[in-house]
Amino acid sequence: MSQSQYCETDLMQQPLIDSDQWGRLCSELGLEMLRDFSAEFFEETREQWFDPAPDWIALGEKSFTSIAHRSAGAAGTIGFVKLRYVFLCMEHNTTGPETARFVELMRAILDDTERWVQAQQ
Repeated sequence: MSQSQYCETDLMQQPLIDSDQWGRLCSELGLEMLRDFSAEFFEETREQWFDPAPDWIALGEKSFTSIAHRSAGAAGTIGFVKLRYVFLCMEHNTTGPETARFVELMRAILDDTERWVQAQQ
């Protein structure tokens, strides 16, 4: 996928969850373990991206790209489609004003995803 495909318009068209992936993991691990695993992902993501908020410019493009790439992989493994996509947007748009916008969007999508997981019974 080219860099131009990782844009806010495409991000907003992504589903929040891959229900097939979530269902497979739920069958294999059980809902309680999957919710615990998800809670750990949310906590680690917030620590890495927001607590405290790193200076992304000082961090450098290579480090930023690496962190975004790993975050995308972790989100995709659990079935968090929209989170995975926003991290890919961040990975492929590491400089410029869109970087801050994608970080802002990621925070909102992270919250939405966490609420979705908490609602699962």
